[in-house]
Amino acid sequence: MNLEVFKHAAVVMLYMPLAMEVDLTPVALRCFQLGKTVCVPKVDWKRRDMAPVEATSFDDQVMDIDEHGLRAPRDGQVIVPGSIDLAVVPGLAFDTSGARLGRGGGYYDRFLSRLRRSAATVGLAYDAQIIEAVPADDRDFCVDIVVTDRRVTYGSRSRTRR
Repeated sequence: MNLEVFKHAAVVMLYMPLAMEVDLTPVALRCFQLGKTVCVPKVDWKRRDMAPVEATSFDDQVMDIDEHGLRAPRDGQVIVPGSIDLAVVPGLAFDTSGARLGRGGGYYDRFLSRLRRSAATVGLAYDAQIIEAVPADDRDFCVDIVVTDRRVTYGSRSRTRR
């Protein structure tokens, strides 16, 4: 939350964590306090796509859990990807150049390609998830910044395909 890209962002996309992923509830609460628009991914598993949907609360009363265990707002307005200033993305592993290892479906890689070039992307992980080099190909998008519980690293291949 101390990053300049967070301070200047009006529309922030956060992921809804699965088990063993960094919990973003404190970040969401800070966004709500600051009057930022918060959106989270709503996944269409059949189309293999996701759309950013506005979240006004993370309370269970307004969230549903889909067939894969992901939480998303029951009735959220779809946010145009081009309006997102900051996207915080999960990963199984990251390297210090910003390369990200996802779960293999390509959901975030396809989504990140729809953000405007000036939007910031942050990979959030535990320090133990930082590896020397993430295996990647030309369909994989790198993040601008990798934040862990111990360090902040600015990617050398920011917002480019590997």
